[in-house]
Amino acid sequence: MDNNGTLHKFVGDQLSRWPLACANFRALKNVKVRELDAGGLTVKLQFNPARIISSAAKLDKADIAKRKCFLCRENRPAEQDMLKFEGRKGKKYHILVNPYPIFPDHLVIAAVRHTDQSIWRRYIDMLDLARKYDGFTFFYNGPKSGASAPDHHHFQAAPKGLIPLCEDVDISLDRLEENYVTSVQDARLYHYDKFTTGVFVIRSETAKSAAKLFYRLLDCAEMKEGEAEPQFNLFTYHTDGEFRSVVVFRSRHRSHHYFSEGPDHLTMSPGCADMGGVFIVPVEDEYGKMTPELLGEMITEVSITEDEQNAIIRRLTRTQPLLQVGIMSAREIGFEVLSDGAGPRKAVMREGKIEYDGALYDELYFEAPTLSTRFAEPSFVLQGVTIGVDFHWERKEDQKFAGALKIIVDKDKLTAINVIGVEDYLLSVISSEMSASASEEFLKAHAVISRSWVMAQIASGRSEHHVAAPEGIYGVPALMSHLDSMLCGDGTESDSAVHEYVRWYDHEDHRLFDVCADDHCQRYQGLTRATGETVRKVIDQTWGQTLYHDGELCDARFSKCCGGVMESFSTCWDDKDMPYLQPLPDTPDHDAEGECFCNTTDKAILSQVLNNYDQETTDFYRWTETYAREHLAGLISRRSGKDIGELISIEPLERGVSGRIMKLRIVGSAMTLVVGKELEIRRILSESHLKSSAFDVRFEGDSVVLEGKGWGHGVGLCQIGAAVMASKGYSYTEILEHYYPGTYLSMQ
Repeated sequence: MDNNGTLHKFVGDQLSRWPLACANFRALKNVKVRELDAGGLTVKLQFNPARIISSAAKLDKADIAKRKCFLCRENRPAEQDMLKFEGRKGKKYHILVNPYPIFPDHLVIAAVRHTDQSIWRRYIDMLDLARKYDGFTFFYNGPKSGASAPDHHHFQAAPKGLIPLCEDVDISLDRLEENYVTSVQDARLYHYDKFTTGVFVIRSETAKSAAKLFYRLLDCAEMKEGEAEPQFNLFTYHTDGEFRSVVVFRSRHRSHHYFSEGPDHLTMSPGCADMGGVFIVPVEDEYGKMTPELLGEMITEVSITEDEQNAIIRRLTRTQPLLQVGIMSAREIGFEVLSDGAGPRKAVMREGKIEYDGALYDELYFEAPTLSTRFAEPSFVLQGVTIGVDFHWERKEDQKFAGALKIIVDKDKLTAINVIGVEDYLLSVISSEMSASASEEFLKAHAVISRSWVMAQIASGRSEHHVAAPEGIYGVPALMSHLDSMLCGDGTESDSAVHEYVRWYDHEDHRLFDVCADDHCQRYQGLTRATGETVRKVIDQTWGQTLYHDGELCDARFSKCCGGVMESFSTCWDDKDMPYLQPLPDTPDHDAEGECFCNTTDKAILSQVLNNYDQETTDFYRWTETYAREHLAGLISRRSGKDIGELISIEPLERGVSGRIMKLRIVGSAMTLVVGKELEIRRILSESHLKSSAFDVRFEGDSVVLEGKGWGHGVGLCQIGAAVMASKGYSYTEILEHYYPGTYLSMQ
């Protein structure tokens, strides 16, 4: 007996021993059925009073909690037997007869373990079921789209040939080709343009490709905050050597007719069978009054709109530029490629090459499982990644990434590089640079500037063909030195020499990739902190939007807190300025007398802007650092690598408009240091980095007091100020105009 015959025999055996199921299956032979047209598809209307138990089911959490789960083994009737099925990665199922059938041989395939109805990681099991029992169609009700047991994962099944939607797909394959959308390997996706909006068809020769394409499709659909998956129904079967899946996206479970108490009332509660073209009517008078117009009205209400459908197609077919992000450098790199199941492994520096799996390589490259058109899936893990390099929150953690992994040789170390789409990159940046729960307008503004900045770096770096740079403090080439000289009166070295060095840190320093992953560029931590549907939403809504000024892509810088006045580009980096990075007051209309946006102690706003380790810093608008003079002299000597002797004085030589020091003279008994620019000054006066270089110096006996303002370089957008603006009702375009005057939005 083949597998299909086994199922038919199982149903027959159950009906011979289970009176309730036998009676309901026998009654199924006598149900009234008539046909109606629904959007060009001939559907069936079935009067089935036994299904009132499902149609009228209360599905709120309170009512579900009150009842015993009828799919759990301990709560099933003694007569209900089962067949076993084992899915991928040890997931176990029981195949059961449905005692309240819609179809002959109607089955339920329930997870053995009581777990929420969810398609994630289980679609592949559905495909395996379809291949094993290829005489059946398997279908899935989403937890908000018809599942009468949303608290217990299950599929359903019925013999092929009984679902009008699937039957029409099979006879319309040539027509489907006209509505081709996209593909992943051998899997192809089509839009089905009859019946209702939001219907898609997947055809694939392999389960693996079908699964990749299916999850890409789901990822491009809207998902409500707090829900585990989009609303949809799903049909899957195996025929003619290929898998076919029909996905019907939903906007809601029930139409307004269900809740109406007047003549407009319908008890119909459309689940998967209904959206496949078999509409179940449990009340006879409703069966009689149903018309194509009334049915069409109900279908339209529970389906997604044409605009929502087109948004899914647009997300599926749009592209994103790729960039290379330098994540970490070390003699040995531990990693795990999630798609191959091989577990943790290592790449080791050996004889100027990469030793991996018993062989030597010049480069390793692990492809991403699939390219993303919205947001990518996890593909690899890097172990022991250092974040917050040289800052007070510095720490190591294992991080998960989407995209491809490249490992290269860089001098005497290995460097791990993440090849990732720009929009996928931003998902992590926005979640890492601030809280994913920040206001939407603030997040939109930040998505635009983060995208603009990285695109500007890509364009600049690739056009300039990166050249060698000195080794920096970040473990990757990261230091650009503008001036480093030792001078005395006659031009020779002496014990009292003046050491002058002006340094800044910028993207040109990265020879082997576009940007790095730490605060030196933009904080990027892969999928480790890529959280929140709000972040996904704002990136989606601003997809490809970048800032331009006078036809040029903007180098859109940002910092945590400007301290009341924004700073010029040249104060912190190269001796040039941009017209859109102006030293303006961070006040409404840039009024010098106005109240500064970033001067806030509102914990609700700050908790949106600052991540957990950022909240370790509380005094940022105005701050004070006090050092013992001897301690500070030792700190400066250690951080600069020059023994200054006893500290005599600290004198600002040049300041920007905001008060940030561009050049600082440090006079010691052994030598004088002249230090610049902004970040180097902050670095030399702190164990990590001073909050900003906008400070005044006061000597009090054996103590040195720095009184400062702001957090970061202060150029461009002030994150805390922008968050306050959003809380006051400013749109993201108004926020961008405030911090980057004269700019405009354009699509990449």
